[in-house]
Amino acid sequence: MKCLLVLPLVSACFPWSTMPNDRPDPVLRKLADAKILDMKVNLHEQPGLCPGHEGKLYVNATVQWPGMQPVLRALGRDVDSFDPSKFSITGPLLRGDADANLFPSDDVQASDDVGFETKVVYTLDPKWSFHEVFKPEYSCFTGWFIPGDGGGGGNGGFSGNGGGAGESGQHGTNGGPGGRGGTGGHVTAFVTIVSTRFYAKLYAVIANGTFFLAPADRQLTFTAIGGQGGPGGDGGSGGNGGDQQTESRDEYDDNNNKTTVHVGKGGAGNGGNGGNGGYGGDGGNGGTVDVTYDAAFPELRGMLATDVDGGEGGPGGNAGGGGAGGGSTADRNKQVGLQGQGGQSGGPGRNGSPGRASVRGGAVTAQFRNIRGIQIGGRH
Repeated sequence: MKCLLVLPLVSACFPWSTMPNDRPDPVLRKLADAKILDMKVNLHEQPGLCPGHEGKLYVNATVQWPGMQPVLRALGRDVDSFDPSKFSITGPLLRGDADANLFPSDDVQASDDVGFETKVVYTLDPKWSFHEVFKPEYSCFTGWFIPGDGGGGGNGGFSGNGGGAGESGQHGTNGGPGGRGGTGGHVTAFVTIVSTRFYAKLYAVIANGTFFLAPADRQLTFTAIGGQGGPGGDGGSGGNGGDQQTESRDEYDDNNNKTTVHVGKGGAGNGGNGGNGGYGGDGGNGGTVDVTYDAAFPELRGMLATDVDGGEGGPGGNAGGGGAGGGSTADRNKQVGLQGQGGQSGGPGRNGSPGRASVRGGAVTAQFRNIRGIQIGGRH
């Protein structure tokens, strides 16, 4: 029996001890301590740079820390990665920023036969300097778009003021109607097939005086839709009704014990009704699209689409909520006000009418005569 009693006492006297930590603190590996064995700059999976649209520079390098095997490193924010801000990125038709983002010129004609010449220098060790020519690509050009402006939103209704003691709340006012959407624009475009130094076949387009190139394996869309109608304004909320007034009275029972009671005077105010939501604005009418494609390439017709739909009507405004009825703290003659009625939601606006679109073959070569770097007809 004594052994059974002693064992838990003995175990309680010897707590677990902390194991000593003989491992050294981890060493933070810095890129500055490594030797760069090789380095390359590239666009990774980007097929090229689309004029006027942001791209990204990638850097891949092999580095080696003393006593270790070579490893790959790229751009990043870690201490063992290459800091993007340490690379200077310049070019006659391109600039780069401290995050290695690339901003090519939006002048399509300037780069169609020379590409984007780029000089990249690792400023911490300028012997790593690169001269690259990144080819242009045109997937960012899908057509030409001049939609109508959207209509403005209707003004919201004003909320009703709350009632004073025993008075009803004021009604909320109605929301205003949304504005009408604008009419779609006017698009005039010419399309043909060309080749450049970098591509055997592209679509060349002049739309409203602006020249651009587009891939020859996807549809081009010319759009002049009407603007959407503006949303109706929300109705204002009804004001809350005022509480019932009360007065205190002392009453005595047969044993002359006094009790104070609160007696209601008159009624409580009703809540004001909510205002109605405003009607949505009507959509704008579609605009006009005139596309002339090179009649020498009748297959172009199947690759050109237009959209001159009228704009959608704007949504109606939300209904204003009814105000709460006034309350009461009376013990006798207690009356409370009625909840105000909510308003009605506004109806949507009407859709705009469609515009006019024309796509026809014709002679367009003269439109492209002064554009360098292209050859009409493409290469096979």
